[in-house]
Amino acid sequence: MGSSERKGFIMSVVEYLWDTRNTEALQVLPTKEESGIQLVERAGLSSFSPFNLMLAVGLLFIVYIIYRKLKDASPEKKRFLEVYPQMKRELEESIRKLHALADKIDKVHRDCTITQVVASSTGAASGVMTILGLALAPVTAGVSLGLSATGLGLGAAAAMTSVSTTIVEKVSTASAEAEASQLLPRSNDTENDIKEVFKKNASRLFSVFMKSSRNLEGMRKNIDAIKLTKASPRLTNNAKRLMTTGKVSAQSTRQVEKAFGGTALAMTKRARIMGAATAGLTLVLDVVSLIEDSKHLQEGAKAESAAKLRQKAQELEQKLQELIQVHDILTQ
Repeated sequence: MGSSERKGFIMSVVEYLWDTRNTEALQVLPTKEESGIQLVERAGLSSFSPFNLMLAVGLLFIVYIIYRKLKDASPEKKRFLEVYPQMKRELEESIRKLHALADKIDKVHRDCTITQVVASSTGAASGVMTILGLALAPVTAGVSLGLSATGLGLGAAAAMTSVSTTIVEKVSTASAEAEASQLLPRSNDTENDIKEVFKKNASRLFSVFMKSSRNLEGMRKNIDAIKLTKASPRLTNNAKRLMTTGKVSAQSTRQVEKAFGGTALAMTKRARIMGAATAGLTLVLDVVSLIEDSKHLQEGAKAESAAKLRQKAQELEQKLQELIQVHDILTQ
């Protein structure tokens, strides 16, 4: 290192270290393990010469003055050391709470995913029973009506479970994020967030409610029809002929439609095919949803919002380490 470079080094040390608010400047000072000789060697002044000796003495003198200035009980240092314990506790508490909230969100998400798997399985079973009920209607009226009634009941339960689970998860996540927002520098309105969840899902909730009501009404009609098939075998035979050949009297057709309306026994072949196709499409969607949710569970079922909270916790952990580093430097 030439003389000009050495002078530049010393001047940069003086100018940079004089700013007592800069933590990096504090790191240039000799640590507890570093002696003055090692500091001189770090400055490239260890080779013996009168000029180097003069620069080394000057450097040590400057560092000594700055070191004493920093070690003195300056107002800035006093304030920092006074608030440090509280700042450290608050950061540690915030980090702990963020991790706890992230774990809570993940648990709710996992539980809701399991419930969605059950709902999809129930929906798939409903589709299978509905298709079988329509297919067996011309063969065995009682079994067909029983399968249809069960399928409609399972379909209503699956739909209500699915939409209610979605709302529960979103409300729980919004509540946890609102609690986390109190630990982070951003505002959040829990009540408005929850209202927004219900607003976005209102149409879906209404649609599911209406569909479930129709399913329950259809289930009631199928149960009543099962009782009627046992009480009136002749009417049941007319319904079978209407489904298979379509060759019954107009009066018998009206009687069948009045008695078994809303069930597979009052449907034409074309109507049963259309009903089976619709049930088949719903079955495919339920199976796809079941596969996706099962795969998500196998991968750990982690929520995106939980990952964001953990990222915020890592940022606070980094700030905590910086705070501890500054404290260690000032108390050396």
